[in-house]
Amino acid sequence: MADESFALLAHTAIAATPVGRLLESQAAVVLERIAMGAGSTRWYYCRKASQLGAIEARLRPGSVVSFYFDKRIRSAAYSPEVKPEMLNIIDRTRDVVVGLLSEDQLELHVDFVTSAGELDELTNRLDPKTQVFYGAFPSRDNDGIDAVTVVLPDVDGIVRAHPH
Repeated sequence: MADESFALLAHTAIAATPVGRLLESQAAVVLERIAMGAGSTRWYYCRKASQLGAIEARLRPGSVVSFYFDKRIRSAAYSPEVKPEMLNIIDRTRDVVVGLLSEDQLELHVDFVTSAGELDELTNRLDPKTQVFYGAFPSRDNDGIDAVTVVLPDVDGIVRAHPH
């Protein structure tokens, strides 16, 4: 977890966007692209505005953070009907992002599934009522309605370009 002073910097950066207002009426899947993380990501699910502070406290300096409000990463109770949708995404994009909520109900544990066999392996372990999140890996969109992307500052408060 980030320290309290960085959490305040993250909060200030996110508060300058429409994220808080959008969370008043809809949930968001949140993707953190970690600065200098060699492609590392962390994923969260923010159901309501009151959860935003807990997510901000986990974000890392210099990350690019995207909030997706438009269901490009869908959420559903797992059922056999969901599997063909996931396979369709693999056919179109080469992989599908599949996430499961952690015990704290904030973080998503994500797998990048590239084949029907991998999908079988993952879904065979799921209870039929397990909430799954799935979709194509999303871009860094920032239209202020369907998606909001913000670059967080480093610990010194300066926003820098980092590899993500």
